Amino acid sequence: MEEMELYRKWFKKYGLERNPFTLEINPALVVGYREQIKKLIKNIDQQQKIILLTGPTGSGKTSLIYYLKSIKQDFVVLNKPPRDISGLINIYSYFIKDLPFFIKIFIKKPKKIEDLPGFLNKVIKKPRVLFIDESHEASIEVLEWLRVLSDQVQNLSIVFSALPIFDEILTKNLATLKKRIVERVELNALTKEEVENLIRKRIELVGGTDIKPFTYNIIEYIYSRTGGFPRDVILLCNKLLNLGAEKNAELIDTHLISRESAVKEEKKINIENLKELPKKQKKIINIIAEKEPLSPNELIKEFSEYPSKKHALRAVNNVLKRLVEEGYLERERVGKTYLYKLNTSTRTILIKA
Repeated sequence: MEEMELYRKWFKKYGLERNPFTLEINPALVVGYREQIKKLIKNIDQQQKIILLTGPTGSGKTSLIYYLKSIKQDFVVLNKPPRDISGLINIYSYFIKDLPFFIKIFIKKPKKIEDLPGFLNKVIKKPRVLFIDESHEASIEVLEWLRVLSDQVQNLSIVFSALPIFDEILTKNLATLKKRIVERVELNALTKEEVENLIRKRIELVGGTDIKPFTYNIIEYIYSRTGGFPRDVILLCNKLLNLGAEKNAELIDTHLISRESAVKEEKKINIENLKELPKKQKKIINIIAEKEPLSPNELIKEFSEYPSKKHALRAVNNVLKRLVEEGYLERERVGKTYLYKLNTSTRTILIKA
């Protein structure tokens, strides 16, 4: 209790009502990506049928979706694609919310997937947008029927939001859907100025002033460490803010970080380092880049050259350990296993390459 009281006093000293660096989805906190937003709005206003929004993990796709929803109320947002066809049929409920109560009660609901396009044509009288987040997780059957909806429902536009691997999924399995994508909008990372603005917005939202207690030299450090990926920026700021409170620091600057941790965290990786990696390490990095985060058991499905699952698991774990030690990957414990994802520097280099 005493420790929490010290934290509260430290936050209060800077006018902070609460921690500004939590992973909340708040449209008011979106910064950057002006050209991407402009392109999305233009295509939506033109009632283009299928638009694709892609970006790596942590690039801010979901936040951008809710920002658009906040300024364009004709959006229906699915945080996950329907798991199967029965789930897809049930999306009709999103499009009848604004109908008069007695109509919602007596309207004949679609029972089969074949009934859904006709039903939506009856109830969608003005342009609507169906935004599907995490689209790379959708089954091929669901994606095929979404293509049918885009073809047959007049006032409906569909925006798929997905990891970059989604394009490869379409190439291999649904060339007809891929050909119908009118516009591709890609999110990469924020600039240093945008990172500073993101930090400022979050601090001022909870009562703080400018970027205090951060200093401008720590902004440089944050940008360098995160590569400008919004989620990584927020997580690192949260870590630094808690460290500042713990140390009762006057300001959060690079002097707050110990020399040992700074050297470890500032380890640089470049494209030449990646090129020189052994073949197996490159393969694992490429697999994780497409499907992160992954567990060792998920990774070994991509390796058929080992005599048994046990042999494959041992070999893959050894490679993963080396890649984490050398700073190419990060891992997080979830339950009884570890999930592996790209280090921010690795992700940045792969995107730029």
